Amino acid sequence: MPLSTLLRYAYGLRDVSVIDETRTPTTHHGLHDLLIAMLADEVEELLHRGLANRYISLSEKLESPRGKILIDELARQGGITEARLSCQHFERHTDWHLNQALRAGLDVAGRMTEDRELRRRVHRLAAMFRVVKQIHRLEVGDIDKAERSLTRLTAANASALTIIRLLRIMQGVAFETTVDSSRTPGFLFDMNHFFQRLLSRFLRENLTDRRIMDERAIGDVFAYSRGANPKGRRAPKPRPDYALFHANKVAFIDAKYRDIWEKGLPAEWLYQLSIYALGSPFHVSVLLYATMAREARDEQIEIRQPVVWSISGPAYVILRPVLLPRLAELLHPPQNPGLAPVRRHFADDLVNLGVRVPAAGGPKRRRAATRT
Repeated sequence: MPLSTLLRYAYGLRDVSVIDETRTPTTHHGLHDLLIAMLADEVEELLHRGLANRYISLSEKLESPRGKILIDELARQGGITEARLSCQHFERHTDWHLNQALRAGLDVAGRMTEDRELRRRVHRLAAMFRVVKQIHRLEVGDIDKAERSLTRLTAANASALTIIRLLRIMQGVAFETTVDSSRTPGFLFDMNHFFQRLLSRFLRENLTDRRIMDERAIGDVFAYSRGANPKGRRAPKPRPDYALFHANKVAFIDAKYRDIWEKGLPAEWLYQLSIYALGSPFHVSVLLYATMAREARDEQIEIRQPVVWSISGPAYVILRPVLLPRLAELLHPPQNPGLAPVRRHFADDLVNLGVRVPAAGGPKRRRAATRT
């Protein structure tokens, strides 16, 4: 599965090259090796173009004056006492905070990977920043400062900085300490957040007559009874991953990076989805989950009234697979105009709220939820 295609799309990275899975050992060493290989590709492209320069202010005494002569300093020293004048001028340098953040990201990436070939590649790239000052501890503020300084001329650095930020997230709070603590086979990358972001961008760009809003709270589902809230607590507001707006109505959708087809649905997720279904005028909620199983199909769970004489109909929870290889095929190449209608059809199918009426005498039902 070309995970690099999905990562590039979800985080808006440039499509510099296609990373071969055999060259990037994500199976043995984790997702961080894939990100490190992507960072190496980005930096190689930046070095090929030439690192971004910036005018740096310099104050020094020069025999051939240029820039601004510092009259105040001349007055303090009692006039001209030597064959040099104090001047302030500007020179273009590669040693500034953008390139310093890139070098620091490479240094940390080299300590994160267990793959020797990948580590040598990253160290070779870091050595090409020899004129750039080394940051011994890369902080979030350093990445923020580098991103704020991006302009039209330096926008090509954005993808590399995004990957460096992701690597920092994977290392938790302590991004860089020692070699031993940095080089670990595990990682802290939030795959649920990645999958949510991936689907959010895909649905926003490809839905035809509907739109989504990320993490919109559902109000008025829970409320403390009047006179029965002595501590003045706020009632909780469920917050699904997406709110789907269609025909002046709203439905709610969640996204999970868990193969429900193979591993089943945890009961607590079903309870949450049931609230979303009951809070929608469609009486339907959808769970979009990641899978590699091409045979995976929609599953539908009825939320029935607990009493047989109730006249209210059931609500429904739809468990819908998102086949990751198929999604990657639709996203690469990104500029293929022939895939645009296919993407739109795929996006519309993902948010389809239609339910199937159960047929009499059907196959044996699968249990609605299992605890994990």
